[in-house]
Amino acid sequence: MESDLTPDPAVRWGTLPNGLRYAILPNAEPKGRVSLRLLVSVGSLHERDDERGLAHFIEHMAFRGTRTHPAGSIVTALQRLGIGMGPDNTAFTSHNYTIYHLELPDTGETSLRDALKVFREYADGITFETEQIERERGVIVSEKDTRNTPFARAGEAAMAFLWPDSLQVRRSPIGREEAVRTFTREQFVSFYDAWYRPERMAVLVVGDLAVEPAEAAIQQEFATLAARGPARPEPEAIVPSSVAPPNIRVFVDPGLVGLNLALQRPLHVPRTADTHASRVRELHQALAFGMFRQRLDAAAHRPGSSFLAPHAGISFPILEWQVAEAGVSGKIDNWQAAARELEQEHRRALFFGFTASELATAKAMFQTIHDQSVRSAATRSSQGLAGQLATTLLTGEVFASPATIQADVARELAATTLEECRIAFRMAWGNGSTHVLASANPVFNITPVELAAVLNTSRNTEVQPPADAGEIKFAYTDFGPASPLVRENHVPDLDVRLAEFANGVRLNHKETTFEADFVEVHVRVGLGQLSQPPNKPGLDLLAEAALMQGGLLKHSAQDVKTLLASRAVSVAFRVESDAFEFSGHCARRELVLCLQLITAYLNEAAYRSESLVEAQGWFNSMLASLAASPGGPIRMSAPREIVGGDRRFGIANAPEFYANDLRTLARWLDEGFDRAPIELSIVGDVPWSEAAGAVGKTLGALPKRKPRVESLRNSAVSFVSPPAETQVYGTDPSLKQAALAWYWPVPDLADNVQQERRCHFLAGVVGERLRAKLREELGAAYAPTADFVATDGFPEYNYFLVYAEVEPSRAQQTAQILKREATALRTEGITEDEFLRAREPFLNQWRSHLRTNGYWGHTVLRDAQQRPQRLVSARNRATDTAAITREEIQSLAHRHLDPARGFFFVAEPAPAHFWGRK
Repeated sequence: MESDLTPDPAVRWGTLPNGLRYAILPNAEPKGRVSLRLLVSVGSLHERDDERGLAHFIEHMAFRGTRTHPAGSIVTALQRLGIGMGPDNTAFTSHNYTIYHLELPDTGETSLRDALKVFREYADGITFETEQIERERGVIVSEKDTRNTPFARAGEAAMAFLWPDSLQVRRSPIGREEAVRTFTREQFVSFYDAWYRPERMAVLVVGDLAVEPAEAAIQQEFATLAARGPARPEPEAIVPSSVAPPNIRVFVDPGLVGLNLALQRPLHVPRTADTHASRVRELHQALAFGMFRQRLDAAAHRPGSSFLAPHAGISFPILEWQVAEAGVSGKIDNWQAAARELEQEHRRALFFGFTASELATAKAMFQTIHDQSVRSAATRSSQGLAGQLATTLLTGEVFASPATIQADVARELAATTLEECRIAFRMAWGNGSTHVLASANPVFNITPVELAAVLNTSRNTEVQPPADAGEIKFAYTDFGPASPLVRENHVPDLDVRLAEFANGVRLNHKETTFEADFVEVHVRVGLGQLSQPPNKPGLDLLAEAALMQGGLLKHSAQDVKTLLASRAVSVAFRVESDAFEFSGHCARRELVLCLQLITAYLNEAAYRSESLVEAQGWFNSMLASLAASPGGPIRMSAPREIVGGDRRFGIANAPEFYANDLRTLARWLDEGFDRAPIELSIVGDVPWSEAAGAVGKTLGALPKRKPRVESLRNSAVSFVSPPAETQVYGTDPSLKQAALAWYWPVPDLADNVQQERRCHFLAGVVGERLRAKLREELGAAYAPTADFVATDGFPEYNYFLVYAEVEPSRAQQTAQILKREATALRTEGITEDEFLRAREPFLNQWRSHLRTNGYWGHTVLRDAQQRPQRLVSARNRATDTAAITREEIQSLAHRHLDPARGFFFVAEPAPAHFWGRK
């Protein structure tokens, strides 16, 4: 690494005599855990014409069999160590690298050495058993079909538009289906031996451990690693030498909604040393695009705007190439206005640059990012740091501490001028025409010539310099006299405080050190879905999409975004099953502002008309995504079908959603917020006195709250008797997969946390059984899942859900396997090995929750005074989960996984099969 930036001295870098590199970084969070990565600098760009998809396939085969772990036993061996398949044990292949992940549940030397032995097996011990190759072909095809979404196809079209002849376009990591179905074992071995070489590998270890033992373990395990065959030459033209001439392309796909229009400018940026000068240039560019993005966002929120969801920035989709892009989304029948607005705002920025207030906001935003990075450096996650180390090895950038990075550009950030930003913006866009890409639904039958005519006509419209909006002063800082505490209770064994203010607001607090300088806030008010009018399905979706987009009476939504751009605070809103919930994540110094925002939305939400336009655009995109998904109809309809068509559940259809308006929404939310009971949790790096003081002068200053009264009538839910026939939905004939889902009701949970934990455990057992049968043995499904869903507020509405996506030709076979395995779990039981392999990852995952603000803030404290059993559950969580027995899980399986009591749903193209009775 050639740089004038000082590398982080905490990292121990090393290179073995065989060329393998390693990096070790001690890190405190998560406590008692270690993240490992094996990085191999080979990807789809290194494939020959007849090997397209082979690098990715080899990554899959690592889990299928190695020298000492044949026939997939490496997965089961790791499970016995507490390393679950998926989040703790996974891999990824890109154009130019492959990376394997392991998350260790402890810091013992034995665990570390066992994990390094697994990496060594990946490095030179994959066996490529013929039978396992055959089984994995279908899994790869299933993954390919799963990832073949309209948005992925639009992304591929964008790459082909700019670099039509590049290796990156011709070498998608997922590969070609016909090649995946025909690769020979000899091809696997040839590619593996040529590219999986020590000099192309790095081992990264980050976590709560000492450097010297880890370094000794790496050296001992990998010192003897050697190449098994001659190296192949590095592919030619791995970096495209040129880009297609500027042009206009219209890409259409039936899965897209509306129009996305983008201006693009590719620029060749040869790889150079990571120097101070290059980082300052990048800073100026980032400031410029940040200001432009804010300006487009403001334009999108103006009444009568022709577009929404704007985006602008710099991306690096191909080695040594950057792309400047600015884009908007809009309705197809309004495409001309959207094209004109985008062209003119782009030209305005090129000609006149930016304003003083825009630059002040952008600088403050970058300063906040740097400050927060320094403040929270001590509790960065090991997983994130491992990824950053991998990036430095791939790019040649320096891995430096946040304090070093901040100091490196601090003076230049303060001194950056408007002219420097304007120059940086213009340099990113270069001279001459841009590329123009329109991605749309086929209803958009406009030709490139017609689009060019509109853009060229727009260029004849004179644009004026941007007006300086000036500084925005936040108007919601005084809500009246602060409310005193009337009750405070410290729970010493959990170190939490439960308190109540004179106006009835309840506060639950826990100070933690899991995330330095960060605080998590959850504010629950009213009854949420329990209060939703039964004849207004979709009103909850409209609330989530429109409330905050409508802004406040004294500030538009864009004003709020501008205010928050330079502050380390974010606020979101959700309609939960039994409450409306605002959630906030902020720096400690921003806690008051976070609570001020939430209090302002409770008091003075504005419901501006543009919020309805944005909400409808979001809903249309969601419907399009569901329509392009094999299981979309199941997600929409099955949750309501199992309770007799109760429209409070599932996802509203288009007529239902569009029947709601802002007046109806405002009436529902205003009634739900007005003097309604409030209970909130504040968890994080903030002491009790500071948290209580912030609440007292915000939520505590509101009028007296009414007592909470549960709506028993609205909480009633009844599962209907399952129909004898399979419920079949037809999907888009162009889809290549069918979806299968099986719902088993659990109406007798009765807020029993111990029982709920065991239901989650059983779901893990079922999921592992399905993975083994559908993926490992049948090779039919990429990611079958099993979940348990429990619903607060609706105590009877709980269920197990098994879900899989497979080729339509294998749907009925898969359904038979699902039924067979469910029956087997009930009648033949769970084996001891199966139980233990599920138990260790389950216990490790649940233990890890105890050191997260999310667990304490959301799971335990958000309504701990309304539901005191939350505290009891927190106390016995570790002991109770450790006490789960195989007999208990077997009893649950026998009681609930009865095929005759389940609801079976199928969604498939056409549909292609006769299903008949379940």
